Amino acid sequence: MKKLLFILVSIFALSSVPALADPPGYDQKTVVDNDRVRVMIVTWKPGAESPSVARELDRVVYAVKGGTIQRNYEDGSTARYTYKTGDVVYADKPEDKKKYSIKNVSKSTIVLQATFIK
Repeated sequence: MKKLLFILVSIFALSSVPALADPPGYDQKTVVDNDRVRVMIVTWKPGAESPSVARELDRVVYAVKGGTIQRNYEDGSTARYTYKTGDVVYADKPEDKKKYSIKNVSKSTIVLQATFIK
């Protein structure tokens, strides 16, 4: 029982560390992860920004709820993309694989489903 309590307290403590927790207004959930694909549902509230990561895998992005995002690249450059609800985009270009964060620059919440092809 003590071990279980220790594990639960440790998990809670780690999830509370800012570097390990999602930034406010940003949420990502993995809904499928197998040897062929990883499917994630990603939500940004207005003004929210995701952590900066490289996305090395090709992916198909479906706009569950559209809006405008801004990619912020490590070199200081930016790019804006507008998704209409229902849009489907295949992301396989070199700029899609660089390390960048994504900020919601819309006035409403954006929800994207990203299917990474392994």
